[in-house]
Amino acid sequence: MSWVSPDGTAEGLGEALDTREPLLTALAAGVRTKRELRDELDVARSTVYKGIRELTTLGLVRETADGYVLTASGRLAEQIHTTYRERLELLADAQSVLASLPADAGVPPAFLEDATVATADRHAPERPLTVFESLADEAEDIRSLSPAAVPRFMSNLHESVAAGAHRSIVVERPAVEALAAEYDAFDEALASGLAMYAIDEPLPFGLTVLDDGAALTTYDDGGVSGLLHSTADGAVAWARGTYEPYRERGERL
Repeated sequence: MSWVSPDGTAEGLGEALDTREPLLTALAAGVRTKRELRDELDVARSTVYKGIRELTTLGLVRETADGYVLTASGRLAEQIHTTYRERLELLADAQSVLASLPADAGVPPAFLEDATVATADRHAPERPLTVFESLADEAEDIRSLSPAAVPRFMSNLHESVAAGAHRSIVVERPAVEALAAEYDAFDEALASGLAMYAIDEPLPFGLTVLDDGAALTTYDDGGVSGLLHSTADGAVAWARGTYEPYRERGERL
């Protein structure tokens, strides 16, 4: 088959990055000869030759006296492609959390930066709740939208505000009634400084703003069923901007 010059458009470059990902990853670690690439990747010699030729033609790889290396463009392309793949993998892991959000929720891509996903399964049904409680225990400032009543949170919230931490939570009014009925020290918690707001509209999702992070949460009858936590600045800024209008519309108890 005759040689066909690779497509240098954005689409063609993307296809090359997908196809030649193993070569790019190997070269990102340092200079390699064709033989070293063939042995390291355990592929046919022709695969290495074609890949190197394609990447060289695209300006992503160049030959040196010691072997082949990534160019400046090649290194950037490898980093961008790696980040893209990592975010896709995280998006796949977070599907069970994101699937319950309304289509117009406006969650920014930043939520897939510096992120952690925790979902419940039959072997670890409380994993999301455990992760959330760990994050909350370390935070001085928490502001939250909570569509569901989770009574087991109340004692932690109460203890935190009594110790001087700031806790502000917006809750759907029926959930407030459930919390008041389930937690005997509900009035004492409010008197201690827990800022709770009852809202007469449905909250579209669970959202918590922590000191330097933000978490999206989903619920089922047993409590928290999924969590997506990010420390990216864009995620935190969006979470703060989303939380505040609901707090302003809520009634302070």
